[in-house]
Amino acid sequence: MKKIFLSAVLLLASCTPASAVVTPQLVRVYVSPAATTKMPDLYNCSTPSTAIYLTDPGTADITLRLGTPDPLSSPAYQIGTDDVVVIVSSQNEIGQLTVFQVHSIFLGQVTNWKDTGGPEMPVQVWTYALGEDIQRIFEQNAMDGQRVTSSARLAFSAQNMLDSVSKDAGSIGYLPRSMETADVRDVFKVAAVPLLAITKAQPDNGTKHIVACLQGQK
Repeated sequence: MKKIFLSAVLLLASCTPASAVVTPQLVRVYVSPAATTKMPDLYNCSTPSTAIYLTDPGTADITLRLGTPDPLSSPAYQIGTDDVVVIVSSQNEIGQLTVFQVHSIFLGQVTNWKDTGGPEMPVQVWTYALGEDIQRIFEQNAMDGQRVTSSARLAFSAQNMLDSVSKDAGSIGYLPRSMETADVRDVFKVAAVPLLAITKAQPDNGTKHIVACLQGQK
């Protein structure tokens, strides 16, 4: 009897279809240097059926960035807001700056902090590469469209900007307020800007899921 029962169990097991292996849909995402604070939310939106793959802007299904590009030719969804602020090292005791002072410093017309009421100390300007979302926002709102001085040093990411300015009492730069730490102080608010998820013209279901999830976490 036991042999019959065991045979029946084995027969049933052999007839049961194997569990289907779920292959996750790959969603390619580009995150601009100024939008990296959304990385934890982005990965929290990944599911067994939807996998996140970081890529370049040209191949991305979703682009996370600060501000609205001009022109905007694809669907855009607001997933948060942030302030772009001018920062100095916490070692620098300078007070709040005026828009005129910020403009003059980043044009390279003011090269010593004493000219803004600060200490006798050279000014070192930091900026981002041309075309970066935060670079465009800064030049549009604080520079009247003019370019930052050619003597400025280039930060390749917002984290690099933060690290560079915090270590040098004479440095000045700008970054999203959400990335501020105790090692720097903001001395001028440039603008409050939307944080956007921009998709291709015809987003697929995986892309829609990620965007909806990000909107729910803003």
